[in-house]
Amino acid sequence: MKTLRTFLLLALALTVCAWSQQPDAATAVRFEAVDIYVDSGDRPLAAYQFEFAAETGAITIVGIEGGDHAAFKEPPYYDPVALMNHRVIIAAFSTGPDLPKGRSRVARIHVRVSGDIEPEYIVKLEVAASADGERIPAKALVSRGEEQ
Repeated sequence: MKTLRTFLLLALALTVCAWSQQPDAATAVRFEAVDIYVDSGDRPLAAYQFEFAAETGAITIVGIEGGDHAAFKEPPYYDPVALMNHRVIIAAFSTGPDLPKGRSRVARIHVRVSGDIEPEYIVKLEVAASADGERIPAKALVSRGEEQ
C-alpha cells in the first residue's frame, strides 16, 4: 500500500510539473522565415559575410537555406557557436562565371519566435567581394519571408 501511495504521489507530481511546462497564450510559439538580401549595385557579387540577430524578441535560429541565384543556391557557411547565442555569422562565395548583380536574396533564415514581442531583426554586412577578391560596396537588407 505504501508503494502504491508513493507511486501515485510521484505520478501526480510529474503530471503537475509537465502541466506547468506547457506554453500558454503569453508564451505562444510560431515559426517564420527571414530573407537576407545583398544589393551589390552594378557589380557582380562573388562573396559575402554578414551577422544576423534579433534586437528585440525571443528567437531561436532553427535553419538556414541558400538564396535564389544559382551562385548562392546551396546553404551558406555559418558559425554554429554563434548560432547558440541567438545570432549567426553567415558567409558564402562562388567561383562560377554567373554571378548576381543588384539586389539578390542570398539566404533564408528560419526562426522560432517565442512570446508576444515581435522580433526586430538586424543584419550587419561585414564584407562583399567581386570574383577577383576586391571589396565592393554593398548593402544588406532584411525582409520577413514566408510565414510558416
